Amino acid sequence: MRQGRTIVLGPAGLSAAEETAYLALVRQGGATLTQLTARTGLSPAQVRRAVLSLHRKGFVHHTPAPEERVVPVPPELAVEQQVRRRQEELEGVRAAAHRLAQEARSRASNRRTEELIEIVSGRAAVAQAFDRLQRTARQQMRVLVAPPYAVPKDVNRQQLERQAAGITYRAVYDVDALTDPGFVASVVVHVQEGEHARLAHGLPTKLAVADRELALLPLAWTQAAHDAALLVHPCGLLDALIALFETVWNQATPLSVADSADLAAATAVSAADRHLLSLLVAGLTDEAVSARLGVSRRTVVRRVQHLMELTNSRSRLQLGWQARDRGWL
Repeated sequence: MRQGRTIVLGPAGLSAAEETAYLALVRQGGATLTQLTARTGLSPAQVRRAVLSLHRKGFVHHTPAPEERVVPVPPELAVEQQVRRRQEELEGVRAAAHRLAQEARSRASNRRTEELIEIVSGRAAVAQAFDRLQRTARQQMRVLVAPPYAVPKDVNRQQLERQAAGITYRAVYDVDALTDPGFVASVVVHVQEGEHARLAHGLPTKLAVADRELALLPLAWTQAAHDAALLVHPCGLLDALIALFETVWNQATPLSVADSADLAAATAVSAADRHLLSLLVAGLTDEAVSARLGVSRRTVVRRVQHLMELTNSRSRLQLGWQARDRGWL
């Protein structure tokens, strides 16, 4: 038996020398230290250290003098003992992690103002803060995007990596942000890779939010916006920023990538859908609408559902408001 072969008991806590000695004992029976040295090709010092460690870990025991021999504990018993020990250690780590999490939550509720809001100064620092946000996200990133840009306008490689890892990106772009052909090209790549994008007129601010853990907000809505920003930790302000994003998102128009690799916005509806909406707003039932349009009730329900999804409306009343706000009525 020689070193250099694949270690199969390494996860059980054995080094290469310890595994060599143990396997030699299991396969050829108990032995003296001298015999074990000859079997393994290890040096006498290595064998002594390996046997001492194996005994401490419960893999071998010794027969009485005068001819003391090293005898292996059956593998299933030795390994099971190690598994139980590891499980106990991991359970201890889990319990400690829960205690730390409780402490962190308790401390978060008692943070001082300066701990809840960080001021980030300098273009490089703001860009690093945005990268920090993306690394922080475990479920989703929410982003409001408008010029001037705090980060380069090319493809966000870290976003593509995070999306590939399962992180959802939802972005609302101001219409002015899509007047730059280079920027549009990067947005197309993001959408093709899974970003959920929408378009809005006159975004109230630039914003990036990682889950409910951290937000990045510019201090000024000017060309110097990328020179100073706020990092907001969990608090009432972060909750308000998330609510702001969701309000803007609900009112924004979905964006998709057309066959020509250009962005296409669902900004208009057909004349038939406008007629349908006008009948609904007038108070007609689905049955009355279907009779007026000469289609089945199922078709009416399906077209209404499509319009609700298009406008992200949760009720027909909200659909009516959205239709009027978008100029469809």
